[in-house]
Amino acid sequence: MEDHLKLSERQQEIVEAALELLAEKGYDELSIRDLGKKLDVKAPAIYWHFKNKAMIVDYMAEHILQKKMGNFVPREREQSWQDWLIEHITLFRKAMLSYPDGGRVIAGAHPFPNGTLAKFLEDSFVSLRSTGMDIRTARIVMLTVIRYTFGCVIEEQADEHNWETLPERAINSGELTNIMEAIQVGGTDDENFMTGLKLIIAGGNEAMHAPAP
Repeated sequence: MEDHLKLSERQQEIVEAALELLAEKGYDELSIRDLGKKLDVKAPAIYWHFKNKAMIVDYMAEHILQKKMGNFVPREREQSWQDWLIEHITLFRKAMLSYPDGGRVIAGAHPFPNGTLAKFLEDSFVSLRSTGMDIRTARIVMLTVIRYTFGCVIEEQADEHNWETLPERAINSGELTNIMEAIQVGGTDDENFMTGLKLIIAGGNEAMHAPAP
């Protein structure tokens, strides 16, 4: 993390305890009360270090992203923007999948001005625009890719809404033949995610080279 994001030793202990609780209980059960029990302190002792739960979640998100994504730089001249973006979006997804409900934590966090998420977005724009892509197209590409990734991860981490369990939850009316056939096609979460990501990027490439209206 950058120096301005550096936590005190006690703040770091609180964030780490919150991440342990996240792994044990999930996002919905993450509470200041349970966090206090885990640290063997009363809630006011936690509020002394963080003004609210949302602030703790912000630092949890930064910890998760920094741990998996590390340090990165905009694309090199010899690397295509497509390859750079696929590589880094894959890391972004893996970071969220490293904790139960990690997608919800990061989606709900406020990006630090110079934190990992903000730097990733800035470097993404630099990587896209350095190939001649205009800012409007780059904005749409990044909005679509980020929202797609959040949606996929949150769906993957919500077992009750998993695509593979749909036949068990669907009404067996005999009228869902196309849905059932689509499920039979199969594919792992990794394969399906990558296929969708490449479709989005292909669309961005086409938009980049389309004639101006």
